[in-house]
Amino acid sequence: MKKLKKVLSIQGGMAGGKTTLAKKLETIMSDVFFSYENPYPNLVKRKNMNLDISAREGFVENQRIFIASEIERFHHLPDGKVIFDRGPEDIEFYTLHFPLANGYDWDVENDLQHELHELRRCRSDYILYLDANEETLRRRKQSDKTRGRSSFEQNMKIISFEKEWFKQFNTKVVDVNNLTPHQIEKITIKFLEEVDF
Repeated sequence: MKKLKKVLSIQGGMAGGKTTLAKKLETIMSDVFFSYENPYPNLVKRKNMNLDISAREGFVENQRIFIASEIERFHHLPDGKVIFDRGPEDIEFYTLHFPLANGYDWDVENDLQHELHELRRCRSDYILYLDANEETLRRRKQSDKTRGRSSFEQNMKIISFEKEWFKQFNTKVVDVNNLTPHQIEKITIKFLEEVDF
């Protein structure tokens, strides 16, 4: 059976330029559906449920919410070409690496066995990983006054694991530390042409 969707996820550290790139591509790629991460409804659920993600039970329940939301987002995509600002792999990465980065000995792979299995069925065909070092990410966060990024410091704890983990997929890593948004856009378009996206 012919696959009806072709999916690219733009991944990378917080403030790395993912949304900026996706928004620019959206203005020039009329045959592509763009899906943007919106964590806020899930954060409201977490707050209403009074979940403490520094405790195993709270973290597991929190990830159930985020995984279910991501699976739902995937299943509501239209057929055709899709570009994610982040995507299913990001949720999987965070689920597995948050405990590790914080020194918690939690078996989340077992705790969330069913949920992770379903999430992995939603993996992207291609990943573009925008690789920025900590200095670049902090500088970009400081210069962007439009977004609060309250979880920035938490994300910085796990960034060291991220690039290597994403390399297991069909991933193109782009060092964006010294690139302008326009240069990143040109590299992305060339990559999409190479993979016949």
